[in-house]
Amino acid sequence: AGTYDVGAQMQALAAEGGPSFLRQAASLFALSLGRRKVRPEEYYTYALWREDRGRAFLRDFISNRRMREFNASLQMPDRGIATAVLNDKLATEALLTGRGLPHTRTQAVFAPGAARVPKLPGLTVLQDAEAIAAYLAEAAHLPVFGKPRADSFARGAAAIPGLAGPGALRFLSGEAVPVRGLAEEIARDWASGYLFQPFYRLAPELGPHVGGAMASVRIVTLATEAGIEPWYGVIRLPAATAMHDGDADGERIWGLIDLATGELVRLRSLRNPKAGDLTHGNNPDLPLLGLRLPHWAQAIEITRAGHESFPGHGIIGWDVFLTPEGALLNEANVTPGHVYQVAAQRPLLNPDLRPAYARALAFARKHGGGKSRF
Repeated sequence: AGTYDVGAQMQALAAEGGPSFLRQAASLFALSLGRRKVRPEEYYTYALWREDRGRAFLRDFISNRRMREFNASLQMPDRGIATAVLNDKLATEALLTGRGLPHTRTQAVFAPGAARVPKLPGLTVLQDAEAIAAYLAEAAHLPVFGKPRADSFARGAAAIPGLAGPGALRFLSGEAVPVRGLAEEIARDWASGYLFQPFYRLAPELGPHVGGAMASVRIVTLATEAGIEPWYGVIRLPAATAMHDGDADGERIWGLIDLATGELVRLRSLRNPKAGDLTHGNNPDLPLLGLRLPHWAQAIEITRAGHESFPGHGIIGWDVFLTPEGALLNEANVTPGHVYQVAAQRPLLNPDLRPAYARALAFARKHGGGKSRF
């Protein structure tokens, strides 16, 4: 699902009245050079072929190849860098729950050999494939959501609602898989660790718009002289048949959130910019645009408080679950991909967002960071 057929996109765009095949090829080559470093996929995802995507748009646009440098420039070595903790989902959970912040709860972890495991209440440690299989075969442990301890883009993640019969599990996608085979695959592919958490559900205001999978909210926060500032918020709907909101077959919709109110003010298809603004999510009978997200004030507050736990990091991308019981921190991303640019159809450093970035950059420069300016 993470692959991209550039040739098919070129042909489709030309056939629909867009730039010719040769003109697209020339633009792709030019945009891949110099400081912009735009990949072919981004040329289509962000509709960079459109006439209104001129020099000002490209000047303020942050491509994926520049994202890591952009995020790293806001780190502050003088205040302590905690990348190892942030890249370890279990270590992040232990730190944040220890500070009393609401966080998704890991029930069991695959931790082979001498892997270090933080102390968390009720945590079961599974050391081999046999232990994983025994854990998953127990109906009392289901439903469950599994994900790697230290990876991104939802690679290896799976929602498991329950058993599909003797020795078999049922994925949220409907596929039945053997318990033993899945356990062996996890042990083989994720030697760095694998987590099993409750299969969290969306708040009732959101569930009918999304379906069975969780739609997480990405809130990006910045550290400035004035404290922690929320920078933008985006909700990511999973594809209708997917088990999570990461890369998957099918249409994925991202929605821009008004930070002050929690209202969804724009909806866009991730892979089809030609579709224009949308009004509905995964439910064609129920408009989603204009909905005010539940527990929004709490979501903002816990991301602020969470960021204070990592003073050396000038920017953090938080994944938040909006559940019936309230907002929960799920993951903290040290180098977030800026999903804002799809949801808003604007470059990241536009006139509305650039002032907060400038404040974060000035603060980083006071503490050993800010080596690059964008």
